[in-house]
Amino acid sequence: MRYIPTSRLKPGMALGQDIYDGAGRLLLAKHLLLTSEYISNLEFLGYPGIYIDDEFTCGIEIQQVLTPQVRCHALKLIHDLFDFDTDESELPVDEVKLRMTVKNVVEDILKNGDVMFNMMDIRNYDEYIYYHSVNVGVLSIMVGARYGLERSKLYDLGVAAMLHDIGKKFLPEEIANGKWPLEGAEREAWKSHPKLGAEYLRTSYHFPAVVSAGVMMHHEWYNGEGYPIGKSGDDIPLYARIIKVTDSYDAMISKRPGREQLSPADAIEYMMAMAGAEFDPKLVNIFLRRMAVYPIGCEVLLSNGQHGIVAKNFRDFSLRPLVRIVETGGMLNLRDDPEGLSITIGRMIM
Repeated sequence: MRYIPTSRLKPGMALGQDIYDGAGRLLLAKHLLLTSEYISNLEFLGYPGIYIDDEFTCGIEIQQVLTPQVRCHALKLIHDLFDFDTDESELPVDEVKLRMTVKNVVEDILKNGDVMFNMMDIRNYDEYIYYHSVNVGVLSIMVGARYGLERSKLYDLGVAAMLHDIGKKFLPEEIANGKWPLEGAEREAWKSHPKLGAEYLRTSYHFPAVVSAGVMMHHEWYNGEGYPIGKSGDDIPLYARIIKVTDSYDAMISKRPGREQLSPADAIEYMMAMAGAEFDPKLVNIFLRRMAVYPIGCEVLLSNGQHGIVAKNFRDFSLRPLVRIVETGGMLNLRDDPEGLSITIGRMIM
């Protein structure tokens, strides 16, 4: 399995994974052979890339932290929460269903143990908010579990993380999903979404106060330069500090109108540079242990000029993965092979 930018797809390639839309509905099934029409539709919908199966990458597989069924249900729940009429008095999703969905996500993650987040997400930018909300939930739960939170707290953290952007539902669409950078009054309106989301959760559901506090302060900076309150350090609630890390990472690696999409390596580089300023440094360290700098299946350019497909990552050695060399077909272990010790990864090809 390998990740291919949409611009490089060709008819006859076989899908390596199912593709779902933002409502959790299956669009294209694994093993489907792509046609020119399918490729054009993927480009039109704004998918930056997908996974394909081919003979060269046979045996390169990704262990996912969520089963497709659980991810699909989570996407549908987030879609239903955002896609409701704010004038309606009835809640779009009842609290029991919301809690159960988050619980299933938590249990899936805990069942998979210490698995690294090791793949490029397949999403289109028109439905960014749904994929983003689920991803921030997954990543936050992974960090919380590594931090040592007990199950009940992971459930609350998962709710706060998956609903951290629900306040954007109450903003005009041109602001909530507008092209960046926003300026002036539009920027100030956009910055109100944490308060709007926290208030919605407080008045509509019966979650503990730590949930709404996590939503309220997920844009606070560790050095006090964030918003909407300007808290700093450990005065920022733990859930908010975790969501700040995971929200920022997923936003940086996502393709969105008006914003540059970073590779996972570049996003991680930024987070390391901003640890202690924008982010809680302890949580950044935990987060980095769960993330693959170069996800399995991605193509990388090596310092010797060769190209490689990442086949395996090693915890604590994320810059030195096992790669399959495109030019030769052989495997090179950048961590252990003597001939690979002088070779580094220059960049990921997106």
